[in-house]
Amino acid sequence: MKDHSFYHYAMTVRGQKDDKGVLAEEIFDDLAFPKQESDFNALSDYIETEGGYSVSMSVFDDMYEDYQEWLKF
Repeated sequence: MKDHSFYHYAMTVRGQKDDKGVLAEEIFDDLAFPKQESDFNALSDYIETEGGYSVSMSVFDDMYEDYQEWLKF
C-alpha cells in the first residue's frame, strides 16, 4: 500500500481533459494547498473555505475515492 498525500495523487491526474484534471490543476496552482494532507475532512474543509476552486465538491469527492483506490496499488 502506498503512503502518499492527496496532493501527490492529484499531480498524477493533472492534464486530464475533465473536471478532475481541472481540479488537479487548480490544486497545483494553489501555493497554500496542504501538500502533506491525506485526511478527507481536512482537505474538504480547505477546498470549501480556503481555495477559489471552480469545480463542484462532488468532483473532489469522486477524486478522493479514486485516491483511496490508488493507494491500494
